[in-house]
Amino acid sequence: MAEISKSPNKGNKIIEIAQKLFGMYGLEKVSMYEIAEELHLSKASLYYYFPDKESLYIAVLEKEQTEFISKISEKLQGISYPEEMLGEYAVMRLEYFSKLMNLSRLRAETFSGMKPVLKEASRIFLEKEMEIVKEIFRLGTEKGIFSVNDSEKIASLYLDLLKGLRVSVLTDRRKLVIDQEEYENLLEKTRLFTDIFIKGLKSFNL
Repeated sequence: MAEISKSPNKGNKIIEIAQKLFGMYGLEKVSMYEIAEELHLSKASLYYYFPDKESLYIAVLEKEQTEFISKISEKLQGISYPEEMLGEYAVMRLEYFSKLMNLSRLRAETFSGMKPVLKEASRIFLEKEMEIVKEIFRLGTEKGIFSVNDSEKIASLYLDLLKGLRVSVLTDRRKLVIDQEEYENLLEKTRLFTDIFIKGLKSFNL
């Protein structure tokens, strides 16, 4: 086993490998020893960067959250119409959740079975999502396209319903990864649901 000196590049490599393993097998089924083996490091070197498995998993989640928020925010900046922004957000959200397995796993879990540190990670991510969707509704209301008095309440409802759609298409509720057929079905339902939701925001004062 090769020992390492502490450096950002080494830390990023550890996170990259842990992301792959956690995404494939889940937090509980991956040990620090297995991660060290994959990296050709000693466990002491791995613990030098991350004191425990949970702290490493949080680092992986933060990496995926940053990628998710950054990519979606960048995409939405190039769109002028709030209706199009909401539709694009829903599609990109589905696409990234299908790629970022740890983030998908976190959002699929219920709070009751999660460790406090993971609950906090989930809460922080939900807040970031809420800010994006709330801003879309704010812009839409400002432009006179939507009629929304409480953007936080409507954003929360929209995100909850998107999550519910994912559950509705799974043939096996225990799965976290959807197959291509389920993905296409979910994509179609997501687009239809978002279109109906947008029409509702134009018709009612919520």
